Amino acid sequence: MGCLGKQVSGKEKVDEDAAAKDLQRIYTGPGSLTIRDPKSLVIRYKINWEKSQVDYTREQGAQTGRLDKVSGELYQDGKVASTFAAEYGYANETQKTLRLEQQVKVIAKEGPATLNCDHLSWKTEEKLLKADGAVSIDLAEGRIGPVDELWCLPDLKKAGTPGYYAQ
Repeated sequence: MGCLGKQVSGKEKVDEDAAAKDLQRIYTGPGSLTIRDPKSLVIRYKINWEKSQVDYTREQGAQTGRLDKVSGELYQDGKVASTFAAEYGYANETQKTLRLEQQVKVIAKEGPATLNCDHLSWKTEEKLLKADGAVSIDLAEGRIGPVDELWCLPDLKKAGTPGYYAQ
């Protein structure tokens, strides 16, 4: 009985093994990171974590990473707009994104506003927080939610559902 499939030459097998061996996972303790706009150098956010794991290769550098027990500050127009905390975070400086997961809480710096959700994504160039999963926002005027998805500015002063959000 035979088996059909791609034949792998000895060289291909060695190359695959070398790539797998080159992948390294680093575990770290507490740390922090400040992300700035590359042109203006204005701070976009600061993030702190209790521990992390980062996968990297010599060829491509850091590829993926997870930050545990995160907290930090979100900036808008060069000033702290809100603070945040979550169980996990994923910061990607190259793609200019921040992803927060599990028990996400964002508290506005000015005015009583608190956003709670399961996941929050921020493409810092868009300047919009995109929250999803059991989203609620508590304001002086009352509560919005829970809803499936909500978009808002980092200062939480404007919020709306996708398709109805106006900046």
